[in-house]
Amino acid sequence: MKLATPKPRSSVSIDMVPMINFAFLLLIFVILVGAIAAPDALPVNPPRSNASAQQQPDPDTVVIDASGRVAFEGQIVEADELLLKAQSWQAGAGDQALIVKADAEAQAERVVVILEVLRAAGVIRAQLLTTQRGGG
Repeated sequence: MKLATPKPRSSVSIDMVPMINFAFLLLIFVILVGAIAAPDALPVNPPRSNASAQQQPDPDTVVIDASGRVAFEGQIVEADELLLKAQSWQAGAGDQALIVKADAEAQAERVVVILEVLRAAGVIRAQLLTTQRGGG
């Protein structure tokens, strides 16, 4: 009985081009998705809340940092400047809400003063942004 001798195998090569293309596409996706949200003009750590619904920040945000500085539309402003900018914002906003993002360490009196400035500017809807509290 004669058995066939196996032919020597040539080296097996794996085409790496599709895997490299996939890696680059994944990298491009991560870069594009990461660049969508603009950073705040001031660093803040919002206070915690028991509310379950989380509000997402958008460009129409008033940011108050721990020292009481205020930024609106990405620029640091004073109270009188905020009044004028909020008036012009409200003229084009309609029923849209203005988000107020205050640092948890900011003085409550300062946040109330800013909310009063917004009310004086005619802002119809203002929402205070919070983060959800942990398990208790």
